[in-house]
Amino acid sequence: MVVSNNQTKKDKEPDLGADAATIQSDSSSRKSKAKGQAFSQKAEELFKILDECRGKSLLICIKGYPDPDNIASALALEWLAQTHEMKTKIIYFDSISHHENRALVKKLDLELEQYNSANDHDLDAYDYFAINDSQNAELPIQLPSHCKLLTFVDHHKALGTIDGMFVDIRETAGSTSAIFTEYLEKSSVEFRGDSDLETKIATALMHGIRSDTDDFVNATAIDYKSSQFLSKFVDKDLLALISRQAISAKTMDLTQVALQHKDIRETYLFSGVGYVRDEDRDGIGQCADYLLHREGIETVVVYGVVGNSVIDGSLRTKSHTLDPDKWLKDVFGKTEEGKWFGGGRKDKGGFQIPLGVFSKCSDRELLWILIKKTIDELFYDKIGVDSQSSRDGDLNSGKV
Repeated sequence: MVVSNNQTKKDKEPDLGADAATIQSDSSSRKSKAKGQAFSQKAEELFKILDECRGKSLLICIKGYPDPDNIASALALEWLAQTHEMKTKIIYFDSISHHENRALVKKLDLELEQYNSANDHDLDAYDYFAINDSQNAELPIQLPSHCKLLTFVDHHKALGTIDGMFVDIRETAGSTSAIFTEYLEKSSVEFRGDSDLETKIATALMHGIRSDTDDFVNATAIDYKSSQFLSKFVDKDLLALISRQAISAKTMDLTQVALQHKDIRETYLFSGVGYVRDEDRDGIGQCADYLLHREGIETVVVYGVVGNSVIDGSLRTKSHTLDPDKWLKDVFGKTEEGKWFGGGRKDKGGFQIPLGVFSKCSDRELLWILIKKTIDELFYDKIGVDSQSSRDGDLNSGKV
């Protein structure tokens, strides 16, 4: 039998396509395995540090307005610390204003304590403190010098250097709750969900993941994996009850004001809602979520004066090119101490600007006009539009 040169060459050549696919698959597998090992090492690092701190006391601090992700993370850390015989307390500083968050605390009967300088808080009694779900380690209170940062866990981009005994920042995670679920899954003390406390923690963590990933729209691999682990332990009826809380009447009123005062520029929608009570602050973010559904709009910013002390705003976007964190930092900059007025993550952000001495102004309507004109012009300058071009809505009223 005679075989052609071409056929002989073809028979002798290896299947490079198949080999390349195999090599690529092996490479991806190794990278995935290496990443998994790195995360496992972080869990082991945490357990080792907690073990070294047996018998010590830990103050778990919830920064900013308590939300499902930082509340659930605090509960998970408390459980892990207590399995290592540490004494713990969870405190928060800003009021729990969102209706779902109030429902979470009430329905799960959680033991959280709001810090008040008028109350007797024996801060000297704590050896360590912890911060979860925050971009920096700054606290609104002064802790004793001997009280060191034990753990800092977050899924946002860190602002500055975090000096803690254990730091785990994963920007690839959609929620901090997912990271803590991974710790629970790898803990030497098995998390079985067979007690009321563990059921509460699992339910809170699942709600934290769902909330911070916008019902899994922005979830990543760790969020799905953690949800699979938690699904065996959550109280599904309670989870549904917490997630379906009615929108408060005040938030509905605030949304109506935001609609009336909307200012549309290209694919941006800005709305100043005037003066807002402290307890209604979360309504600003809910307004932004709602307005983002308007046809033709890619980015929404809603802001108001909260508690007559701070300009508080929320940004929501579905733009593929706008980075909320950079956008807000470009607009508002930072303080002389280097603290940014605003920041964010993939699809949302927020900013807070203290009124300072202007909070003493007795003419609230005049003050609001000045605030709105200043904030709006900063936005117009950022997106490069004329402040006198056509707009939609009444821009002058500061009454809510």
